[in-house]
Amino acid sequence: MNDFSVHVALPTISPVPLSVPPAPSLARKTRPRYRCACCISRSAFLQLLQDVRDADHATDWRVPAPITRPILWTCMAGAWQAQGLLSAVSPPVVVGGTGHAKPLVRRRGGRAVAGGGAERVLSGGRIFTADRAQLWCEALAIDAGRIVAIGTQADIEAWIGEHTEVIALEGRLVIPGFNDAHMHHTPDPGGIRLPIDPAGDAGFAQVALLIRDAVAASPASTWIYGVMGIGLSIDRAVTRDALDALAPAHPIILLGMTNHTNVVNSAAMVRLGIADEEPDPLGGLHERVPGTSRLSGRIHEYAQWAPQRTFASMATLDEGVESLRALAADCARWGITSLQNMSWTPADRYVEMLKAADLPIKVRVIRFPPSGPHGRLVSEGRALPRQMGPRIRVDGTKWILDGTPVERASALGRAYGDDATTRGRENFSLSEVREMLRESIAAREPLLLHAIGAQTLETVLACAESFGPGVDWRDPGLRIEHADGITPAQIDRAKALGVMVVQNPSHFLFGEMYAARFGADTPFAAFRSLFAAGIPMAMGSDGPLNPFLGLYAAVVHPAKPEEAASLEDALVAYTHGGAMAEGLGDLKGRLVPGACADLAVLSQDLFAIPAHEIPATHSVLTLVDGRIVHAQH
Repeated sequence: MNDFSVHVALPTISPVPLSVPPAPSLARKTRPRYRCACCISRSAFLQLLQDVRDADHATDWRVPAPITRPILWTCMAGAWQAQGLLSAVSPPVVVGGTGHAKPLVRRRGGRAVAGGGAERVLSGGRIFTADRAQLWCEALAIDAGRIVAIGTQADIEAWIGEHTEVIALEGRLVIPGFNDAHMHHTPDPGGIRLPIDPAGDAGFAQVALLIRDAVAASPASTWIYGVMGIGLSIDRAVTRDALDALAPAHPIILLGMTNHTNVVNSAAMVRLGIADEEPDPLGGLHERVPGTSRLSGRIHEYAQWAPQRTFASMATLDEGVESLRALAADCARWGITSLQNMSWTPADRYVEMLKAADLPIKVRVIRFPPSGPHGRLVSEGRALPRQMGPRIRVDGTKWILDGTPVERASALGRAYGDDATTRGRENFSLSEVREMLRESIAAREPLLLHAIGAQTLETVLACAESFGPGVDWRDPGLRIEHADGITPAQIDRAKALGVMVVQNPSHFLFGEMYAARFGADTPFAAFRSLFAAGIPMAMGSDGPLNPFLGLYAAVVHPAKPEEAASLEDALVAYTHGGAMAEGLGDLKGRLVPGACADLAVLSQDLFAIPAHEIPATHSVLTLVDGRIVHAQH
């Protein structure tokens, strides 16, 4: 197997003479931090393969270390290969020119103006504002963390004073900072992370060899952790007993790539507090040994999220801080300035880690409560204040109403195209979903509902409609996450209700799986249709962190090309749409006067390159509230 998560540097382009003070280092040293291979060029990828095969590679994956996953799917290298994305990185583009873009140049204004001028001016670029009223400008001025003016270079000259820092963009593209509206960052405790590429879809025989190596190289009770591909996730032979035979004394968690199906062994069950005949929680399912009540170790939906929270809670504060700072550094390099996170770490613990980490980016913590045999844990995280500091907010609750097509667990309302024996299942009854909506109204709190299958979407829409026209679902804010199986009739009803849809286009990279699961002549993976209908849209990663991979998937849509969106629509959804999804559309997500100065200067002009080159883009300069948080050297 190939460990595609070894750290690889981004391709170097025009240096920028800027520096950002590093975050305080932690006393405990660890091996090099893992990075997803989504960001690398073809030559770097091939070199990575050679490094992994090299017997004297510097990093030994069998040495226990922090095993925090970058974001669910550890790597998309296999999908990149399948989609032909591993082409050489093309040079940054300057509109009207060729070859490398000129370096960013910083200077002081050097002249006195009334009022002293702005703190910082960006000038001479292609600035995409994400404001439908005026999508483009050439320059902007920033003061006290806010944008104070936009316009032509001549317009903004009036804002340049003696102490104004002027950044000459030299034709580069500037966009609002990305707002990742859907992610599941979770710091995990120390252990051994199996070098499995889930996109490569390794079989159990290959994984078993890795587990044997990990067991031989570590003391008993060391956690062993891996991420399963599609095939392994649905392989019913991967059970507790199969894992026990390989590792009787080491706790093992194999996480499904969508995180809707996990497999644990007996040692992990003991550590996680799962009884041998554990009852099913509301919304979850334990598979059992046929003819008995003994758990098989295969756990689904809400049956596995409570144990996973227990596992996540074992991470120390230092491990959480280290993981969050690594995440923030990656976000800044991608131009992501806001995150909306649904962590398996309990909300109060995650907030504690966030406060200690003191990140330069903005994080919205969305409550993601578990359930038990007697119901949902509605009170989880409710005591936390909504605003926990200048860059930490806590609001909203997410519930997962069905599974995903990967496990054939989305409730389609009909048989799956590639398995007539299953129709998927809803995790909650109609009355329970209606109660979730009632709770949202009573608490005036946003509600996020994962709903993929058409049957599940029907439940959501019918419940929302049952409250009558007196409820405007834009306030408190009702979001449907994914909505992959939404039908044309349901799109019209969602529009009438004021429901927002948050989509994760990187999922579209699994085009063959989508087509097989949903079957011929069945609506699935709607995207362009949602924009056309006027549905408020936002985008998130829910997989590889690279937002440019998500943009690529949005504008190409490998699963259903006729549903591909325009780059303009996708960029607005990934910036201002994300801000709207957290109820802050008036404050951020656009480069307009009065908005937060959260922005990214990009290495390439997305509007001037072929779609397949979009994923190789990154930020050369990232600002949050007007403050530089990343500058490429």
